[in-house]
Amino acid sequence: MRKIILAGVCLQANSSSFASAMQECEALCNACDLEVSGTITQQSKSMDPHTAFRRGKLETLKAMCEELGADGIIFYNPLKIQVSDRISAYCGVNVIDRTALILDIFSKRARSRQAKLQTEVARLQYDLPRVLHADNDNERSRGGAVTNRGAGEMRSSIIAARYQKKISDLKEELRKIEVRRYQDERRRRKTLLKRVALIGYTNVGKSSLMNAILSMQDAGGQEVLEQDMLFATLDTSVRMVQSKHKKFLLYDTVGFVSDLPHGLIEAFKSTLDAARDADLLIHVIDAADPSWQEKSAITQETLKEIHAEDIPQIHVFNKIDKLAHPERVDGLTISCYTKEGLDTLLEEIIEMIYPAEESIVCKLGYDKISMFDTYKAILDMDILEYHQDGLIARITGEKKMLHVFAKYQIKGE
Repeated sequence: MRKIILAGVCLQANSSSFASAMQECEALCNACDLEVSGTITQQSKSMDPHTAFRRGKLETLKAMCEELGADGIIFYNPLKIQVSDRISAYCGVNVIDRTALILDIFSKRARSRQAKLQTEVARLQYDLPRVLHADNDNERSRGGAVTNRGAGEMRSSIIAARYQKKISDLKEELRKIEVRRYQDERRRRKTLLKRVALIGYTNVGKSSLMNAILSMQDAGGQEVLEQDMLFATLDTSVRMVQSKHKKFLLYDTVGFVSDLPHGLIEAFKSTLDAARDADLLIHVIDAADPSWQEKSAITQETLKEIHAEDIPQIHVFNKIDKLAHPERVDGLTISCYTKEGLDTLLEEIIEMIYPAEESIVCKLGYDKISMFDTYKAILDMDILEYHQDGLIARITGEKKMLHVFAKYQIKGE
C-alpha cells in the first residue's frame, strides 16, 4: 500500500465543514488503497497562487514527506496544473488533488462497460490540459523561442485532436450502450410497474438496503455488491420487489459526494437516470454519521443538478443498530443488519406508489384474459363468477390504472 500525505487549505468560506471534508478525503484515500501516513493543513483567507501552501507550511510538508517516506501528496483542494507541478518539484513526490483521486477510485470500481467508458471519458477530459501543459514545458526546456514556437503549437494541436477524437469515439460507444439501456427500460415500462430508486450519499448503505429487502422476498433475488467503502457501487442495479401483492422495480444508484467534479456528474448522468425517472426516491441517510445533515443537503443539491428534486421522497435513517439511543432519531429508522424497520419501510413505499385504491366489477370476455397478465403486477384481480361468454371480476387498484377496464365495468356495481 502506497503511503501518502493528505494536505488541505482551510479557507474561511468553508471552515465549518473543513474537518469533515478532510475525514471524507481520508476515506477516499483508503478506498483507493492508499495509506494516509500524515495530515497537514493550513488556515488561510486564500490559497497561495503559486504553491497552495505558504512558504513555511510548504517546507513542513517537504520535511514530512522525507521523514515518513511518503510516495505522494493528495490535496483536498482543487489544484491548477502549474501549482501541483511546483509542489511536486519542491517536495520530490507526485502530487494530485481530490478530483484525480476520485477518478482513480472510479477507474478501479467500474465493472460494467458503461461505467468504464464513462470513467475513461471523465479521465481524458481531466488529463488533456495537463498533457498539453507538460508538452509546453518540454518545448520550453528544449529552448523553444519565438522563431520556432510554431512547431510546438502544432504538436499541442495534434495531441489535443487525438484526445478529442478518443473522447468522441468513447461517447459514441456510450451512446450505443445508452440506446440499448433505453430499449431495456422501455420493456420495463411496458410492465407498468412503478419505479423506486435508492439515493443518498456514498456509503450510507443503499446496496445493503437493497440486499436486505431482497432477502425478505419469497423468490429471493440476485444480491448486489455491498462493501464498507466509498463508491463501492458505480453501476445501476435493478430488481423486482413484491410487498402486499404489489410489485415495483427497485433501483440501486451510484452514491453522491460533496463537490463531485462536474465532469463526473456529466459522465454519469445516464447512470443517474434511474433517479431522475423514478416514481419515488428513497433517500437513505447514515444515522450514525455526525455529518448526516450536511451530507443529506448535498444529496438534495445533486438531485437539483439532475432535475430530480420534485420527485416524491421517503427519508430513511439507516444503521440505527450503531446508535446508543435510536429512539431519539426523528424519522423512519431502519437497520439493514438487523432488518428492523424494513416492514414499515415497505408499507410506506406501497402507500406512496399505490395511493387511494378503488374497486370496480367488470365482465370480461375470454378473449380479454391476456389483460390479467398485463395488469396483475399492479392491480388486484379477483374472479367472482364464470359464464359461458366471459367472467365477472373485481379489479382493485389506483384509479388512473383502472381506466383501461372502464368500458367493461358492470353499471351499478
